[in-house]
Formats: sequence, C-alpha cells, structure tokens
Amino acid sequence: MKKYLLPLFVMVILAAAFTSCKPDEEIYNPNCKISKIWYRSNSDWDHPNERYVYDSKDKLLQEIIVDSVYSFKFTYNKDNTVSQIVHVGEDYTETVALQWTDRLLDKMTYTIDGAVRLDYTFHRHTDKKDPAKTRIDYIEEMYDREFYDQYFWKSGKKHPLYDKVFGNFEEIAEIFAKSASKDLMMYSVKRFVYDPGKHKDYENISTYVEEFPIAQTVVTHTYTYDLKSYNPFYGLPFAYADVKGYYYNLPTSEHVETMVAGSLSKVVDIAYSYEGLHYMNDKHYPREFVTISSETNVPRHTYILYKK
Repeated sequence: MKKYLLPLFVMVILAAAFTSCKPDEEIYNPNCKISKIWYRSNSDWDHPNERYVYDSKDKLLQEIIVDSVYSFKFTYNKDNTVSQIVHVGEDYTETVALQWTDRLLDKMTYTIDGAVRLDYTFHRHTDKKDPAKTRIDYIEEMYDREFYDQYFWKSGKKHPLYDKVFGNFEEIAEIFAKSASKDLMMYSVKRFVYDPGKHKDYENISTYVEEFPIAQTVVTHTYTYDLKSYNPFYGLPFAYADVKGYYYNLPTSEHVETMVAGSLSKVVDIAYSYEGLHYMNDKHYPREFVTISSETNVPRHTYILYKK
C-alpha cells in the first residue's frame, strides 16, 4: 500500500529520458538527474531530506543520504543493474537484494540482519504486436508473519529502507493483524492495467489492484495523468515505494478503494499538482509536487533540485 509522504506522488514513483537503454529496461539513467529533495512546506534549503550521490562519471546512483543521519547505499552488477541496497542502522542492517533477467527486475528480497522477511516476485507479459516489449502483469508478495506481528510492529523500531522501497509498514501490518489465519507466511498480489503514455514506447499504470486473500482485503488504485509532465523517478522502482518508478508521466489524481470481505471499507482521493518547470531535452520536470489527500485535506509539498 502507498505511503502518501512521497510525491507523484509518494511514492512522488517519473519521467526519465534513457540515453543507452531500451524502453523496457529498468535502468535508472535519466538525462535529468535528481540532486536533492525536501519533503516539507517550509523548506530549510541548507538541509535537504534527501541527497542523491552519483559515481565519478555522474552516471550511477551510489547513495541516498536521508536527513544527514542515515543512508541507502547501492551496489551494481556489471550491466549496471542494482544488485543490492543496504541501510546500516544502530540496531540492525536492512538489505534489499535484486535479481534481474535481461535488465528486467525478477525478484526483490528484503532481509533484516540476514533473515528474509519479504519476497517480491515479478511476472510479466510480452506485447504480441511488439515482442521486444514486456510489461509487469502482477507481483507476488510473500511476507514473514513473525516480522509483521511482533518484530517491528510491537517493538516500535524503525525500518526506513523498507518504507522507501516497499511502502508503509504499518498499513500492511494492520491489514494482516485483522486476519485470524495462523499461517507463518502471508501472501498478497499486485495486478496492473496500463494506458499508453505520450511516448509510444512507454506506458502509464492506469490501475493496480492489491489483493490480500488471508485478510479478505482488496485495495484498488486508479490514476489520471498529466501527459505534458514527466516523472523524474521513472526507471527507479528500487528506490521509491510501490510503483512510482513505473509512471512515465505524472499523475494528477489517485482514487483508492478498500474492500473488506466484499464490502466497501474505505475511500481515499488524492490530488496531485506540480509547480516550477525544469526543462531537459524538451521535457519538463516539476520542481515542486503538491499532494492533497481527502483523509486530511492538508497539502504536502515536495521540492526537487536537479543536477542538470
């Protein structure tokens, strides 16, 4: 489930113009790179919430430094796919390991001090009209119940890498807390529906549905897009929660419906707007994201500074 802190969203999710990648390769290699991010209305410009650090050639993302307190460090395979993201905390180490086939993400595994707590497995379909194109059809997710029932949920420990990559921990824990099942592993699946983007080689996710069979819960997210704005996080699915790395254009609205045991339980509407334009290769990337959720009606402002 989404955490609404990130732009779009909060995930915030993204328009990257690839310089050396095929359209369906999930490699973050935009012409317009992010330098700093602020997640607040009255920004302290000297102290960004996130700083992006690249390699000596200014190509590969090496580290995201958060609040000058901790960081997420990236290591790479020889083909420039991310092999691992690591956050070393005071009490534990969080790691996300990534597996790829032909530069397409197959699996992400989240561990705490080496113990596996979550597996994401990606399933794809091939475009019959263009076999070179693939799209994510659905993602299977396996959760360690002990982790959600006890390890962090009751201890109050923080897990920033989990929240950044997979979404809001508390929301998932609350869904499974309502389940009477005694299964040690919990299962969910995300299913995707796409709409064409402005560029023929890219598509936006129009709808995705999260199904939690054990908890009899189904959450449906539906989007509309601004086809003139581009998403600076596009191609970066491994650094922003949920599916924000897969939006080519930027959403203008999100409608979220939660069904429990076949009955409507919750409805949330989120409006997204964008201010300040940064141009790169005739594409414009917003400098400010404004997110308003019907749950609070309080605007959340996200500011982005680009390297180029």
